[in-house]
Order: sequence, then C-alpha cells, then structure tokens
Amino acid sequence: MKRIGAVATRYARALFLVAAKESCLPQVRADLQSLSEIWQENKELTLLLLNPRLSKSKGRAMLVALFDRMKAHEMTRNYVHLLVDKDRLDILPAVFPSFEKLWREHQGEIEVTVTTAIGIPESLQSEIRDHLARKSGKKPLIRWENDTTILGGLIVQWPDRVFDGSLARKLVNLKDRLAEAV
Repeated sequence: MKRIGAVATRYARALFLVAAKESCLPQVRADLQSLSEIWQENKELTLLLLNPRLSKSKGRAMLVALFDRMKAHEMTRNYVHLLVDKDRLDILPAVFPSFEKLWREHQGEIEVTVTTAIGIPESLQSEIRDHLARKSGKKPLIRWENDTTILGGLIVQWPDRVFDGSLARKLVNLKDRLAEAV
C-alpha cells in the first residue's frame, strides 16, 4: 500500500503541474473529487474496472461513458486513460488526496491538527487560529481533537513538525530530568 501511495503522489503531482500550466486546476480537482466519490460508492464498478480479464478497450468505453455523464474535463479524461494504459488504474483512489494536498498548498492553506484535553471556547480557537496563521504565513485549516490523556495544554501537528505543549509531555520531561539528576 505504501508503494501505491508514493506512485499516486508522483502521478498527482504530474497532473497538478500540467493542469496548473493549462489553467484548468479547479475543473480537474472537481473531476478527481467526483471520481473519488464514485470509486468509493460503487465497489462493483471498481472491481470490474480493475479486473485483469476486462480488456482495456472495454474499460476505456466504460470510463468514457462515465466521463460523459460527469462532463469531465479533457485533461481528466486523458489522465485516467493514461492510468489505464500504464496499468495504474488501481492508484486512482489515492490520487485525489495527494492532488488535494497540492491544491491546498497552492491556495495558501495548511492542514493542522490541534489536540486539547477538553473542548475549548470559540474565542480561544480563534486566537489559536490567528497565531498559527501568523506563524505559518498561510491560512490554517484546523481539525480540532480532544484527548484527555494529554491532561492539559495542547499539541499542534503541522505537516512537517509537531509542537507538544501538553502537560503530559511536560511531566515526562520533568521525570527524565529528575532521573538524570539522581
């Protein structure tokens, strides 16, 4: 599965760059989102399209009919046909999340998870959101989580780093320092 993720990321990046160059990012993004939803909701279709006994021409015909119903952009159509040609249609479900991550970066947004021990009021959430925006220079899209095991404080998970200001972490650090002092 890890290999599929890496391949999907490369294919998503290539599509993103070409779609950006051709100024059709929003259309391709919408198409990928629709395809992802169709893929998730129609397991029979997925199994049929991935069946090695299904000829590429029949698979292509099914996809063309699907694209026509979706009114898919030509870029998306060509991309999925490329996946069929390269026997990579299996990565299609993993392409949208990778493409979406690139889209968010392009839009100046960053996905962040903030974990607190208890729910916090909207005013404090707003203050944290503003602070994260200043620190990152991007618009933070925050997923709020509660975890009573952190006891207090908060943990902020960025795409490339973690700030752990939890009371549980501070107690572990204090314990380690006391153990070193003995």
